[in-house]
Amino acid sequence: MPGLPWMAETRRTIRLVTGAMVITMLPFMSQARAGEDKVCRSAVSNRPAQAGPIYLHRVVMRYELGEGPRSYWLFEPAEPKPERAPVVVFFHGWFAVNPAFYGAWIDHLVRSGRTVVFPRYQNDVDTLPREFLPNAIAATRDALGVLETGAKHVRPDLERVAFIGHSAGGNLAAQIAAVASDPHSGLPQPKLVAALMPGEVFPSREPSLDRIPASTLLLVAVGEDDLLVGDLRGRQIFAQAGAIPRSRKRFLLFRSDRHGFPPLIAEHTAPTGVNRRLDTGEGVFRVFQMSLGEVNALDRAGFWRIADVAVETAFAGSTFDEAIRDEERFTHLGFWSDGRKVNPPLISDNLSSIPRVNFPNGIRVIPWDGTVKVNEAAKIETDVRIK
Repeated sequence: MPGLPWMAETRRTIRLVTGAMVITMLPFMSQARAGEDKVCRSAVSNRPAQAGPIYLHRVVMRYELGEGPRSYWLFEPAEPKPERAPVVVFFHGWFAVNPAFYGAWIDHLVRSGRTVVFPRYQNDVDTLPREFLPNAIAATRDALGVLETGAKHVRPDLERVAFIGHSAGGNLAAQIAAVASDPHSGLPQPKLVAALMPGEVFPSREPSLDRIPASTLLLVAVGEDDLLVGDLRGRQIFAQAGAIPRSRKRFLLFRSDRHGFPPLIAEHTAPTGVNRRLDTGEGVFRVFQMSLGEVNALDRAGFWRIADVAVETAFAGSTFDEAIRDEERFTHLGFWSDGRKVNPPLISDNLSSIPRVNFPNGIRVIPWDGTVKVNEAAKIETDVRIK
């Protein structure tokens, strides 16, 4: 697909993607085989280890604008600087206000030719959860205005906008897509909404997600070892976006793989990937969060690549049914060095075909609306059948 650093030819996607997900592995050897040959189980590469995705731009320009919980970061491609670029609005998770937590992914997105808007919708602990949505809307609206009118900025292609969000940000991505359906909202309607491990910090029935237009592509991803939010909100978002036909939405369950070292664990922070060059020093749990942001095959061959394909599919006006006729290729994460295939995520347009995550309400660190039951979400699904 055009614009993807993973290369365009579908038949070659698997081979090149596995080469792009090289991760450093330590020797793996069980005690029972101490006297035998050591086995290093790592993600294999069919290209040199130093080779990575082929990027269009060498430099990421960054700007911090606004004040407090309605401030935001702009990350724009440069060298060469495009006149206009598609936009990804990236909504961070609860207390993950430091863009360094997602910096590796942001770098990938921008150097691939997209401008990234990173709204800081909370000001640490003094921002109430009910303020997240209006703050994120205000920051997004202002950021797009600055891009459109600022002399030094890359102009935004408002016909090619995608919302990507993680955790509380995944919930916001869906909610703001619903708000954007109002032509008076001052927001562009995103072509894609990608909600990763979404959680709802402040339960709210408004805006109604059935307002998200049928033309939107929706990708919802959860992790089988996510004990913080489970899969409840992800299933609700998928089901409640009832105007979107099944051909235009997919639900993914990322699975852990402990076959090699380090293991690939599909837990709540899996979509984060630290880039210390973007570290602002912010964040109540900064040190802890920075320690969790390992970049591995789940990132490069999973979240990043799958989101890339979804973004380009949405911008091309295609459906998931048209773009991923071979779901095996869409979800392929590569192989371990001993030839074993990395556990791919399960994918479906039907919630009933995806196993539930254990502790579907999470461990209740994030409160849930007790009136919204899992079976209600299932019923809705049945009814709607850096410089």
